[in-house]
Amino acid sequence: MLKVSADQKIIETVCLALQSNDTDICMFDDELQVQYQLNGKYLIDLFACGFPADLTLKSLTKGSSPLMSDSGTPGHNMFGVGKHWFISAFDSLHDGILIADQNEIVRYINKSFERISGAKFSEIVGRVLSKARPGAKLGSVIRNGKALLGVRRKFGDTEYITDMHPFILDGLCVGGITVARDITEIQQLQTKLSKYQIQYNDLLRQRDKENTARYTFSNICGTSPRLQEVKQLAERLASSNLPVLLRGESGTGKELFAHAIHLSSSRANQPFVTVNCAAIPRQLLESELFGYSEGAFSGAKQTGKPGLIALAHNGTLFLDEIGDMDVEIQAKMLRVLQSGEIQPLGNITKREVDVRVISATNKDLEAMIEAGKFREDLLYRLNASELRIPPLRERVEDIADLAQYFLSLCIHTSLGLLELDAETISILEQYSWPGNVRELENTIRFIANITDRQRITPDYLPQVFFQQKTINRRNHLSQTRGRADELLSLKDGKATIEKELIATALSKFGRSVKEKRKAAEHLGISLTTLYARMSNLNIK
Repeated sequence: MLKVSADQKIIETVCLALQSNDTDICMFDDELQVQYQLNGKYLIDLFACGFPADLTLKSLTKGSSPLMSDSGTPGHNMFGVGKHWFISAFDSLHDGILIADQNEIVRYINKSFERISGAKFSEIVGRVLSKARPGAKLGSVIRNGKALLGVRRKFGDTEYITDMHPFILDGLCVGGITVARDITEIQQLQTKLSKYQIQYNDLLRQRDKENTARYTFSNICGTSPRLQEVKQLAERLASSNLPVLLRGESGTGKELFAHAIHLSSSRANQPFVTVNCAAIPRQLLESELFGYSEGAFSGAKQTGKPGLIALAHNGTLFLDEIGDMDVEIQAKMLRVLQSGEIQPLGNITKREVDVRVISATNKDLEAMIEAGKFREDLLYRLNASELRIPPLRERVEDIADLAQYFLSLCIHTSLGLLELDAETISILEQYSWPGNVRELENTIRFIANITDRQRITPDYLPQVFFQQKTINRRNHLSQTRGRADELLSLKDGKATIEKELIATALSKFGRSVKEKRKAAEHLGISLTTLYARMSNLNIK
């Protein structure tokens, strides 16, 4: 038994009771020379409901003390310490409280119980529980002395759960308490949470869709030798983790190759994150790439934001238009490639990342290095393996197949499947295509939308194609006349024409050994003869 003085503060007594794990408290009043016995468990419970910390035990002896008998000996009156404290404490609770004595007479309900259950204090307090609350189970709890938990109730639109406990003092049940908990708010919160969860899952799916490669090598149309050679090299590179630099004019399909390389690699099931370095303002590109911590800069999200490099972890990061990246950000990108670590803005810690970098550009990076606009060391990191995507004018054989493929995507509701006639295809093949495959696709879409015939004739081609054809014809006539003049003025007209033919073949097929062999076959000579003629004609 824990012995304390009547001048002891309640908070001190509670602490002693908790430390000693003793619920039997003997209080001695020196002034009155009286000894009281308290029930420490209910003293702790009631103190937890909001009794003042500076209240002393002596104040419990004033008036009727529910924690002790009026004679100072242990009693079974279950309430505590002054009626006004009791009412104030329980009325402040959000949960509803109903208390009945050992005779199953309702002694008290708080305001929350009135709100939750619809019961009125004036109508049920002082009445027998079974009559005041038909169907109430607290009576059986008091009779059996066993708690009953999780009983669901409903009043109007309010759903609530009740837990019922008996009051046991010295082995006897002296009453019971019902605690009613409104679950309507919880259910509303659950509904909102479910709604937010659906939205969150939708955002995740959208993010995953955006960070997923869509094109394989089979989506890259064309059978020309130039294209097939590039595709074969790209397929071999896909199996490695080397960085790849894709070079080519705008519209040649560099992004398709990036997608295809990723989907043919061991990282195919991991994220494929695209960053268009030209589309994101320089001031934002750094935070988009590396992410930032809370409060990193004015306007930053309070929760921070992961960077695109971090989102590409274990996958592929595609840096499109790498030539437009600011030099300062190039230096940070170089450190990522060297160390495999990123440091978000406003954060002192670094994070390891495993990404394969594929970059693309239509710019002359070597010239940019000379001009101080691109880092030479970054170029060496990016072009561990390099692919040059040929422009459409160098693979004329693919134009007809590409045009028909794009046309098949444009299903005309009234005309059915559209097709190009031979003359239209011939004009398309004579065009120079400065916008490459992208321009061809847009041209076909334009034709498909304005045609009123299933078989498309040259009448539907934009005027620029006929202007180009006229220019080509004039240039041809001019070149022919020029050659005639040269024959009149130069003895070695044959060498001039031969040099032009070889230069044209090299321009078409390329200058690697393999490409020169194809050029020689096209010219009808051996590779050795080609090298000899190039040397004699000073062709480099």
